[in-house]
Amino acid sequence: MNDKQISDFDILVKGQLTVNLPVIIVMVFAFLGLLEFAYFSLQQNLLIAFVIGWITWSFLVRKWILWATKKNVSDERLLRIGKPGMLVWSINTIQTVTIKNKTPWI
Repeated sequence: MNDKQISDFDILVKGQLTVNLPVIIVMVFAFLGLLEFAYFSLQQNLLIAFVIGWITWSFLVRKWILWATKKNVSDERLLRIGKPGMLVWSINTIQTVTIKNKTPWI
């Protein structure tokens, strides 16, 4: 097994490709689908797409955090990388996954 330490760039790219990109795609398709098939106002469509994106983020960011912990990335390092990358906002999000073994919602 390869024991070399994973770089900050690799952690950030993995997070962007496995969390942020899918969330954006889900939000865009949810918004466009609601515009086409639902009779809501534009603001309601945006709100619903945002909520769907948030739920998607909560499940995907959990997978990213668990992946990083398997690679022996500390919580502080993960926060330092994830915060500017708009993946996590606080240490509580990371600790909800690593310590409490739950899916973060906020």
